[in-house]
Amino acid sequence: MRWSQGVNQGTIIVGGNGQGSQPNQLSRRLGLSFDREGNLYVSDNQNHR
Repeated sequence: MRWSQGVNQGTIIVGGNGQGSQPNQLSRRLGLSFDREGNLYVSDNQNHR
C-alpha cells in the first residue's frame, strides 16, 4: 500500500491480485526495496514467467 500524507485511503502498488504467475501477480515475494527516487523494486521467484 502507498499512503500519501494527509489522505484517508491508500493505493495498492504491489500485489492485490492473489498468488500466481500472471504479469499482475506475485508468487513468492523475497524482498521489496525503494531507491532514492522512490522507485519500487520487487524480488519474486517461482512464478514461472
